[in-house]
Amino acid sequence: MVVSDERGELRGTLLDGRYRIGNAIGMGGTGIVFEAERLATLERVVVKTLRPAHAGNPDLMSRVRREVEVARRVFHPGIVPVIDHGTLPDESPYLVMKHMRSESLSSYLRRCGPLDPRQVSVIVARLSSILHSVHRHGYVHRDIKPEHILLNRGGYGELDVHLLDFGVCAADTAPADERARERGRVYGTPSYASPEQASGNPFVDARADLFGIGITMFEALTCKLPFTGSDVTAVLRRIIREDAPRVRQLSPHVDDEMDGLIAKLLSRRTAGRHPSARALMRALDPWLGERVATERALAATLQVPPATSSIRPTAQHDMAAA
Repeated sequence: MVVSDERGELRGTLLDGRYRIGNAIGMGGTGIVFEAERLATLERVVVKTLRPAHAGNPDLMSRVRREVEVARRVFHPGIVPVIDHGTLPDESPYLVMKHMRSESLSSYLRRCGPLDPRQVSVIVARLSSILHSVHRHGYVHRDIKPEHILLNRGGYGELDVHLLDFGVCAADTAPADERARERGRVYGTPSYASPEQASGNPFVDARADLFGIGITMFEALTCKLPFTGSDVTAVLRRIIREDAPRVRQLSPHVDDEMDGLIAKLLSRRTAGRHPSARALMRALDPWLGERVATERALAATLQVPPATSSIRPTAQHDMAAA
């Protein structure tokens, strides 16, 4: 199904002589994602572009380049590889990434409802491992949420977790003028933003991502968000001014220790949160006693999309089949 007619001129074309473009399979506020085929290997990939209205935006163009930078500097199996990158005819950048046949955590929650503390812990333990590597290299993701967490079955039935979309990440190496332009702006998805992000502070550290993990865990256990409002401004105001509700108020099955762990992650004061993703991994140990069995049971219930494609066979397919 075509998600958007924007960038429709790309469908069916050869991009830089290396990628045959198929249908649009996703669209966000600033970008469009197409399925594609890498002609050299006949593997399915995705091509991420900016929407035409944002093609000339220098900040967004630099963020696409930042995404390439993160993928090439941070070596972790939970980060989706950037295979290639280039420039479209309108001089806006594009990325080529590995095609992930996975189910997002947001899709899983819509389909299956709330998770139990052990299920949430095995997912977050793997997510924390990814973020530990990201933070160690000087980056902060700034948009942790279930939609960006992909779940899949590994080769031995284990749970694989990937973290998507580094398009709004902050970097220790960001130039001063970039920081100045960011001041007063909210980066990330408002409902998952930390108080410091909601305040428009560009100088965030790893603990902003830990707040996002806290909201994600809250949602995974309750299928509700801790902060809601009539509009974006109301949500951000609540995040800045109010303490998050306790998980046990909505889900009595959650034990006191897990309730306390999430309350710590959702502290409005950065100093009140866990100091690092690695510290969070250690704090999850009490719920990881049956980790292998929990992962396998969760992975077995995933619904992974079939390997279908809108891309028509080409001469290269005939040569490969010969």
